[in-house]
Amino acid sequence: MSNEIELKLAVTAEIAEQFSQLLSDFRLLQQAQIFLANTYYDTADHYFARHKMGLRVRSENQQFTQTLKTNGKVTGGLHVRPEYNFPLDSAEPNVTLLQDIANLSLPEPLELHPIFSTDFTRQWWLIECGQHTEIEVALDRGEIKANGQIEPICEIEFELKNGALADLFTFVANLSFVNGVRLSSLSKAKRGYQLAQGKCPPPRDWIDAWRDFLHTEQTAENPAQILTALLAYEQQLIEETLQLGSSFFAQTFIQTVERIGAFFNLYHYYTDHGYLLQQVLAQQETDYVDESIVLEVIDAHQYLFAQIRQIIQLHSESKDNALAMKKLNELFFQGQYLKRMLALISMVN
Repeated sequence: MSNEIELKLAVTAEIAEQFSQLLSDFRLLQQAQIFLANTYYDTADHYFARHKMGLRVRSENQQFTQTLKTNGKVTGGLHVRPEYNFPLDSAEPNVTLLQDIANLSLPEPLELHPIFSTDFTRQWWLIECGQHTEIEVALDRGEIKANGQIEPICEIEFELKNGALADLFTFVANLSFVNGVRLSSLSKAKRGYQLAQGKCPPPRDWIDAWRDFLHTEQTAENPAQILTALLAYEQQLIEETLQLGSSFFAQTFIQTVERIGAFFNLYHYYTDHGYLLQQVLAQQETDYVDESIVLEVIDAHQYLFAQIRQIIQLHSESKDNALAMKKLNELFFQGQYLKRMLALISMVN
């Protein structure tokens, strides 16, 4: 068993095409391109999904590996998950191997069924950046398939193989992304299950979610807990907004108002509570964030709050739901939004 520590970015096709050029200034220890075919398995009642786990069999150059990823921690786009890997003689999953994992209570009998597949080309680089720091960078392009439905895969994963977590944040922040990239908290497995079920989860009541956050603010033991809850709220709100898509919000004026209002509450809170970041920085030991970066993040919050007010005005005057949501979604794919999120995530990890 090992802990997988990685940052995941969702990127546009244009960024994917240009990405290798961004790595040309770094020392490459290895690089390759491979095709990975993956089938995810579960029981009829989705035992693994219900326990926030993923079980897959991967085929790579006619070699097979069974992997169980167990429930871990996701903050923004930073994924820290325990995983177990077992070599196989064929593409069929081996239930016996799972029974040897400690603290894993499996149903008996364990009958597995294929749920979905993810097939993609991976272009990867092992990069040395700084003394004793190695980061594996993987650009994945392909498809998720389930029940005749297909979703594209276009993402970049940065996995820390050796070194400090701060090195990972520094490396990604120093890449010259401008637009077309955002942190992603959705794994391929979670996207696959949603595709297999044929629908996205129903929209959350974000007014209630905001009340829950305010309750956490009142009961938190330290500023880092508040910031962690705020980040969870923000990333979940972004993921759901993008998953629902413009067509969902184009249906009614009030749905668009409510969604933009949720981001208004978020960015208003950030601008009114700039001292929260100062408090977290004072309590946390981090080699990535310093006072100057905190001031940059505070400026970014003021910019975002100004942008959201402009979108509200645009929507109020034009009554154009699709245009307002387009402007909102564009914020999430800005390079400065990515750097801001990296700084916030590093402060609570």
